[in-house]
Amino acid sequence: MGIVNRIRQSAVMRKLEQAANKHKLSAALVVAISATLVLTVVSVSLYYGGGFYRYDLSRPGYEKERTEISRPSPQKDYDTTSQVTKATIDEFLQEFDARQKDLKAYGDFRDASLTDEDLQLTQD
Repeated sequence: MGIVNRIRQSAVMRKLEQAANKHKLSAALVVAISATLVLTVVSVSLYYGGGFYRYDLSRPGYEKERTEISRPSPQKDYDTTSQVTKATIDEFLQEFDARQKDLKAYGDFRDASLTDEDLQLTQD
């Protein structure tokens, strides 16, 4: 009995190996598509379950919020080949002070700055 089972098992194993070798590409595609679907489902569930969708202003229905976002003014380029004069230093310092003032308007980065109200996550 033992020898007969071994022969059957080896014959079955050979047939399985032949079928697997014959359909390698199909099996690889099925595995790749399955993995893609699983990862997509996981990422979308994290996106909505974690509340991260609230940060996404590119979604439809947020046109008004997108228009309210201010664009930074373009940074001025300075000539690096000219001489450094008092006028160029003063001009640079004026722009530097203006940008520093803009940054100070945001306040310090502390835990208190991360409240839901400050991040505008709550609906009033």
